[in-house]
Amino acid sequence: MQAHTGRQSALAAVIRQEQRIFAAKLRATRAVLGWSQTDLAVHVGMTQRAIHKLEQGETEPRRATILAMAEVWRDQGLVFEDMPDGSFRLTVPVSVVEAGERSQSGRGHDMRSIPAPVYRA
Repeated sequence: MQAHTGRQSALAAVIRQEQRIFAAKLRATRAVLGWSQTDLAVHVGMTQRAIHKLEQGETEPRRATILAMAEVWRDQGLVFEDMPDGSFRLTVPVSVVEAGERSQSGRGHDMRSIPAPVYRA
């Protein structure tokens, strides 16, 4: 019985860590895009309150939410690289960094090398 409980506890810890990482990715997404929780909610078809709960790690993201966020990341040219230690690296297109200096419409994303910080959840 102890081994079974230990595995459940380990699994619960992994799930909590994944929730924290997803929450950090949501906050990072909003930060680089300059979006509010409401803006992000509109893009993924959720409420602001649901985004808030996800960002606080209060709820486990559903598969549909993860897929909707993956679509936002793809559409905005954001690339998350999960690191072995549980952190992640975020690559942001120059077009997002320099928003306002050039139009994003009709152009591919310029992925010039920008030192990417590693975020830890």
